[in-house]
Amino acid sequence: MARRAAIEIDLGIGEAPTRWNAAWVQARVVEAYTIERKLPGARKIVTGTAWPTVNYTFADKVGWPDARERVLDEWMRSAGGAFAHEITRMDETHEWLRVYLAQHEVERVCLSAWATSMAYHRSISALLRKRGWPRSTFYRYRDTGAHIIAMALEAKGTPVA
Repeated sequence: MARRAAIEIDLGIGEAPTRWNAAWVQARVVEAYTIERKLPGARKIVTGTAWPTVNYTFADKVGWPDARERVLDEWMRSAGGAFAHEITRMDETHEWLRVYLAQHEVERVCLSAWATSMAYHRSISALLRKRGWPRSTFYRYRDTGAHIIAMALEAKGTPVA
């Protein structure tokens, strides 16, 4: 995952640390939104034609002599997807935002907005302009939210992954 490596370099981290820290939590939150981006329905696939896509049922495909090749071809043309272990990690990370930052709404919003911008390759400056947030305050809340999650995971004894 080249994008994850670039994010880890930007955050100044490499392999998983021995203890939870804010930078690792931030990397995991960005990873969660990157996985979310790969899920079906997260983006529209433009086919370049005015014809609607044809959805075949299983009964339609039963009689095809080349059904296996068609399915494999369809999978190759798809825009990717997420594996079960990635979805599990994504759900776990989203749960951190919901549970550990329940009493810290501003920190949760800032951390989520920053991670979404990183994962979807959107401009953070545009986000800050749109919301009217000062840059230093935004980053302070983002870091505080990540620190709160890291401290809670450390206190709970959750292994670093």
